[in-house]
Amino acid sequence: MSKPGLNNPASNKPAFEDGHFYSPIVSQREVAADKTRIWQKRARLPAIDLNPPLHRELLHHRFPALVDGFDYPTTGVDDSELNRFYEDNGQFENLDPRVLFCMMRMLRPKRIVEVGSGYSTLLMMDVNERFLGSEVHITSIEPYPRPFLPIAEVNGRIRLLRHRAQDVDMPIFDQLREGDILFIDSSHVSKTGSDVNHLFLDVLPRLHHGVYVHIHDIFLPWEYPEEWVIKEGRSWNEQYLLNAFLQFNKEFRVIFGACYASRQFPDAVKKLTGIRHPGGGSFWMRRRRPVGALAPTVRRVLADFRKQGYWRP
Repeated sequence: MSKPGLNNPASNKPAFEDGHFYSPIVSQREVAADKTRIWQKRARLPAIDLNPPLHRELLHHRFPALVDGFDYPTTGVDDSELNRFYEDNGQFENLDPRVLFCMMRMLRPKRIVEVGSGYSTLLMMDVNERFLGSEVHITSIEPYPRPFLPIAEVNGRIRLLRHRAQDVDMPIFDQLREGDILFIDSSHVSKTGSDVNHLFLDVLPRLHHGVYVHIHDIFLPWEYPEEWVIKEGRSWNEQYLLNAFLQFNKEFRVIFGACYASRQFPDAVKKLTGIRHPGGGSFWMRRRRPVGALAPTVRRVLADFRKQGYWRP
């Protein structure tokens, strides 16, 4: 059957022009006409538990006790001389770095595998050295490293793999265990052969129970920002794959969503961050353990909650 709008297959042009209903590129005309429905206000997702009780627990009790020491400068130097995280970097800001800071201190992971490295790597290295005795083994997977990453590798602060995620040997991910972190900040695009497809379809299903997963630039339960789609012309689709992945999924538990927290618990987030208009795109989840098994890290955290009077069974 012929396809409407199909270009000459012998040419190097895409089969369908951008915005065509067979193209993955967003039609600016269609989304502009459908803005009201697309960017409607909502705070829930069908068949997904966003775990509001845990958000409250973390924001009101756990994170405030851990965020002390988040004392980074507002601005930084050129990438070639940069060796420490700074806040106004344009990529990893507001609530996101504070949650990573707290999660590392809370979980005390043995290993972190990071897919897509940059300013978050600077923060990881600093938390590791200041609070965790440099005992965390950080592997950074980044095919296009900023100048400060090779320097960090030479200084023994990270292991840098200059490859695409889909080209990295699976044992790199298999070595993650309970309490470790897979930190994803990818191309954000699901397409044939992409890193996003590889991570969701091949890596996540084989993770060990108890591994924490972070995915960046996720705004669930809301859409990607209207400005990104209409003004900037982004056609990112990673969070739709995440949405489908989590529906009816009993293997992964939502731990924390920065965008969700900023909108649903704004007062707690403002108190934690000191930022008047906080926001973020970090999304955290964890591979569940089998029914009846309580992970060592969970036991330790619950015992700590009880000791401090935060936890009431």
